[in-house]
Amino acid sequence: MPVTARHDHTPYFTERLGANKGERVVIRLCTSLDVIQVRLKLLEYGEIAHKSTKEAKERWFEVKLPILSDRTRYAWNLTTRDDSLNLTMAGLHHTRKGYRSWYTYLAGHTSPEWIWSTVFYQIFPDRFCNGNDDLTVKTGEWIYNGRFVERIEWGSPITADGDIHGHYGGDLDGIRQKMSYLKELGVNGIWLNPIFKSPSNHRYDISDYRTVDPHLGENDIRVVLDGVFNHTGDECQLFVKAKESPESEERKMYTWKEKKEGELEYHAFFDVPTLPKIDYANEKTFDEFIDGKDSITRHWLRKGIDGWRLDVAHMIGANGTDEGNLEIHRRLRRAAKEEKKDSYVFGERFFDAEEALRGDGEDASMNYHGFGLPLMQWFARENGEFEPTKMEVGELMEILWESYHVLPPQIALSQYNLIDSHDVPRSLFRLKGNVDKLTSVLTVLFSFPGVPSLYYGTEIGLSQWRKGSMPWCRESMIWDEEKWNVGLQDRVKKLIRERKHQMSLQRGSLRFLLAEGDVLAFCREFNGVDGEYECSVCVTSRRGEEHKITLQMPIYGSLWSLKSVLECSWCSQNKYPDFRLFYENHWNRLWTYFKTCSGVALGQTQPQLETKAVQLYKDFLQLRTSEPTLHSAKCSEN
Repeated sequence: MPVTARHDHTPYFTERLGANKGERVVIRLCTSLDVIQVRLKLLEYGEIAHKSTKEAKERWFEVKLPILSDRTRYAWNLTTRDDSLNLTMAGLHHTRKGYRSWYTYLAGHTSPEWIWSTVFYQIFPDRFCNGNDDLTVKTGEWIYNGRFVERIEWGSPITADGDIHGHYGGDLDGIRQKMSYLKELGVNGIWLNPIFKSPSNHRYDISDYRTVDPHLGENDIRVVLDGVFNHTGDECQLFVKAKESPESEERKMYTWKEKKEGELEYHAFFDVPTLPKIDYANEKTFDEFIDGKDSITRHWLRKGIDGWRLDVAHMIGANGTDEGNLEIHRRLRRAAKEEKKDSYVFGERFFDAEEALRGDGEDASMNYHGFGLPLMQWFARENGEFEPTKMEVGELMEILWESYHVLPPQIALSQYNLIDSHDVPRSLFRLKGNVDKLTSVLTVLFSFPGVPSLYYGTEIGLSQWRKGSMPWCRESMIWDEEKWNVGLQDRVKKLIRERKHQMSLQRGSLRFLLAEGDVLAFCREFNGVDGEYECSVCVTSRRGEEHKITLQMPIYGSLWSLKSVLECSWCSQNKYPDFRLFYENHWNRLWTYFKTCSGVALGQTQPQLETKAVQLYKDFLQLRTSEPTLHSAKCSEN
């Protein structure tokens, strides 16, 4: 059934985001229904109030929304001559949906909007590029956890024996030298795994938070850094002093327990002796790490970084637990924003992060739960532990939608989306080396709401040699171009370019068009302040063979009809809106483009659209697909 009413967060529907409590914001709804009344339902101090709207123009209704609380909830009621319907994020329904499905206006919240047009690239420093061999760790240079560290030859396979002791020699000089590669790829943001002084190759056991590891080089790159604020390394001077002196101030920064045979005398991250857990039960810990005048959080933002990725954000807390977790993140956010208003703070949360994403803590979370894990499970037909699963596309759509629509729009757009990382298996390995499937996954990654992130090497087909996550997913980057999958890399470049040039992909709302069989399709829609409409449609299939699908395309009241635009052979003045469509047939790497403008004839370069790939009907589009397609269209009402 075609959508018959629409409201979302984009500028023409919601005048502005982030207004303060006590202010009013104009919001609008459009509909193709023959309504006799449209009312706003507002959760007002615990009661549902009804407010009248006015018809701004044909089938467009508007009202001033009073911002009553930190999170103002509202819905719409549409009355026709023979029906009454409620519109929420869950769609049109006769019943009144629960508040989690209502629209949420987040008061006074400012997101770092630069991230919405950013494509991130995650770098595990030791494995990306060795730019200065003089900095490389030497075998036997020190003892860590009872063993000498070891230098590993670049390109050698990862081994369990060399998990934390084996150093490949990647450094900041190497990253600097490869900046031209990253710019050519199109990425414009970098998340670096820890770069602070540490005895291991992963550097999550930090010994000095204020010193860049001398084996990496100097620090003058503007990036998002990895904030390890749940635990330190056991060689960190804070912990050394705490262990040596029970009366020291540092002692209070860790949680101690009665020593028993075979057990640690302190709480540690998963009881790993080298990772003592930080205790936030006292202010000294906050002063050091979170919001003191020269806390670690503030220190590096002053140095010029653009934000923090918070390691195991869900575990940070007091007394050896996650006690006070959300308040810790509130304080960290305040400190970060005081130092740099548009800094980006996102947390590693593998699970449902809804409670942490209320607007007063992290800007976003790493979207494993609501994006990466279920998407990869569906495509791979097995879970992250490599166990077979019969997950259907309807279940995939359900968790993607559920995780998206419960968040305020600014936060949903800020979610850090990824398909693999240093903690989970490489995507190409999970897909059993199937590059076509990886292309499909990447198309969804760059089309979905949130901030897309590539794990180093994914774009050239870097994989791993055996099952598992850590350390197997941390192979060294391949710099021999003859070993690159150039076709995959070209596809990634095109997706990045499309992402960075389409407002609908950066800021648009989300609507699923199809979840059936082996096909998932959704669109991103954006209405600008001047009424300009832009729509991008992502279609992807895991079947691997050509087949037909039918999509219901968006039609609302006086908005454009896809058929009327695509079938016209010419455009008279003001008769048709401006329109453009990108279509890719993955089998022959064909990209087609055309645009209709007022008074300008259509080109003759798109016969494929008219016959082989796309069939057009009154309110839907039918196409044959076996691989991902991404369509983007714009129009302006005249």
